[in-house]
Amino acid sequence: MKGCTTIFLLIVISVGLKAQYDSCSSQIYSCVDSIEKEVYNTFGRDKVSSELIKNCHILTNLYKGLSYENQIEYGKRLLIIATNIDADSLQKEILEMLAMASFKVSDFESSIDYYYRIFILHSLKKDEINSANTLLSIGHNYYQLSKYIKAKDYYERALLIFKKNQYFIGIARALKGIAVIVGHWGDYDKALTLNQEALSFCKEIGDKESMASIYFNLGSIYQELGDFTNARDNFQMSLELYQELGDINSIVNTTCHIGEIFLVNSLHDQALEYYFKAELIGKKSNDAKLEAQVAYNIGKAYNLKGDYMKALDYQRKALKSFKDLDNKKSLVETYAELGQIYYNLEHYDKSLYYLNMGHQIALEINYKYFLITYSKKLADVYAQLENYKEAYACFNEYINGRDHISHEERKLKTEELQTKYFLTVKQKEVEELKHNEQLNKAQIKTQKLIMLFIIFILFGSLALSIILRLRYLQNRKLNVQLCIQNKEIENQQHEVEKLNSNLQDANASKDKFFSIIAHDLKNPFNSLLGLTDLLIEDYEKMDEKERKEFIVQIKSSGDRIYSLLQNLLLWGRNQLGKIKAVKENIKISVLINEVISITDQNAANKNIKININMDDDIVVFADKNMISTVLLNLISNAIKFTHINGEIEIKCKCNENNIELMVADTGVGISKENQKKLFKVDQKFQTEGTNKEKGTGLGLILCKDFIEKNSGKIWVESEVGAGSWFYFSLPKPAQQ
Repeated sequence: MKGCTTIFLLIVISVGLKAQYDSCSSQIYSCVDSIEKEVYNTFGRDKVSSELIKNCHILTNLYKGLSYENQIEYGKRLLIIATNIDADSLQKEILEMLAMASFKVSDFESSIDYYYRIFILHSLKKDEINSANTLLSIGHNYYQLSKYIKAKDYYERALLIFKKNQYFIGIARALKGIAVIVGHWGDYDKALTLNQEALSFCKEIGDKESMASIYFNLGSIYQELGDFTNARDNFQMSLELYQELGDINSIVNTTCHIGEIFLVNSLHDQALEYYFKAELIGKKSNDAKLEAQVAYNIGKAYNLKGDYMKALDYQRKALKSFKDLDNKKSLVETYAELGQIYYNLEHYDKSLYYLNMGHQIALEINYKYFLITYSKKLADVYAQLENYKEAYACFNEYINGRDHISHEERKLKTEELQTKYFLTVKQKEVEELKHNEQLNKAQIKTQKLIMLFIIFILFGSLALSIILRLRYLQNRKLNVQLCIQNKEIENQQHEVEKLNSNLQDANASKDKFFSIIAHDLKNPFNSLLGLTDLLIEDYEKMDEKERKEFIVQIKSSGDRIYSLLQNLLLWGRNQLGKIKAVKENIKISVLINEVISITDQNAANKNIKININMDDDIVVFADKNMISTVLLNLISNAIKFTHINGEIEIKCKCNENNIELMVADTGVGISKENQKKLFKVDQKFQTEGTNKEKGTGLGLILCKDFIEKNSGKIWVESEVGAGSWFYFSLPKPAQQ
């Protein structure tokens, strides 16, 4: 028995050092077996000895050195003994172990049940601080179950008890929990305020662990708001505190978040610098999941940087680890990255293999977000492999999945708004009850005053008059407050109705747009199929010239389908927010000359002269790729609708606040009625060029989206038969 106790003491001293744990794991199990035999042999005797309770405590501490699954299995057996011998302190110790182990294995319902039992034991002892700490733990479990209303309720109950007892550590932790929830609801201002309030308490008491956690939460909020400077500063302060505490897992996690900020801003080398730091530190933890996640991040950064071979090495390393861990969610994400890397390398068969593997797992676990991501990526790969049937099917699956996700997000947002509204109504009812209670108290007081009035007529009259006046003013103030709150509730209802109306309008526009696109795809497909059938059936009857004409028409239909799909995919990515404007100072004359070099042959075919009238030194602040796409569309359209031997003019002038560019042609012009249809996603306007050139109908819609993403405007002036003048504006560089 003494030998087992010595082993137990050595184990407790070495808690947290995994190497020492592994070296004496067999001794732990041996000691557990020995003490269990003694406990179960002793239990059931008439008299409960202090030796039995002591051995149960030792056994509980030994269990804490085992895996979480074993803690739960063995702890349940020991809890039966503790309950039967009526040992409260032992029950609490076992219940705390079971609650924590259940939380670690994500069995949050069981963890809540165990914490409830702990709460009852603390309440019976009138131990308010530990009761409140247990309420916090219950709140954490409800948060993990995404039951945010219940979680917030438990955090607030704990907060009241901590404030009553002036327990600052508890106050800070409760405020931090509430801040996380209101941040999840999108109330970032309140979340920031609560985190700052919690931080002040932590600084007061020197709780560095909570300070590190709060700085991390602040960094996450600022990152969500797009304020990357504040986000990085807060993550850096969190990192420094975790380094002081020696919390390796938190150090790695925070370092990766700093790297992610650089990655979002396309600063790939800086991002990789932090990811490599995380990789080096993570090796000390021997946490396979952590190491795999860091490898995934490094691979993603290399892919975005364009170093695809290094990206492959890291993603393969991550893939092996996630397979060993059977982490299916991470496998889905890793397969997607591998598919994208091979797509970038133009190894489309390998890309298709990895995407299909990931898509299968995503279906298995119903990973909705990545299901639509895979549909989009598979559509791109099939298009490159010229398997347009599969590409079209995958793209339809992507559109349907995206719409379904959008519908679920709108439904969730509506439910959250309704929940907030009902909470407001509940708060109003509570305030009304308080008001009624105040009125009842006033009536009782008035009755006492009436009794005094009989005894002291003159003094009572004066006192009663003063009191009634004060009550009148107080009631009037309460009525005004109630009116204001009612007005706020009406405004909230109006906002919800307005939001629903806007969503319905957006859906209607989207449906009309896709019906137009479906029609535009159908015509060239019919033409392509019809020409192909005729060519097959009459091939022997045709001479070489007729066959060549048919092939040219088939090529033209294929080009039109490909152009429409390319524009449609680009527009879809833009609508999903996948295309971000990376603004920089651009010499507009250089960009125009690059675009003209692309369209020069088309202009030469129609003997069209392109005149450029601008200073070479004019600079705009915009995304180079987006503005290049806009210029290419506008100049291509000008060539398309200008007659042979016509002219195109490109002008640029500097205004006070922006740069204004014009692309003018001497072509067919656009009627006033058709001008209203331009730039609208739900209006069809598509016509042939002067040489019967075909368009996709999406070019000007993309132009409008890209110009607006760069803080500019686009408009048109035109006269039928006289030509068209397309204008767009862009901001000047900041230094100007």
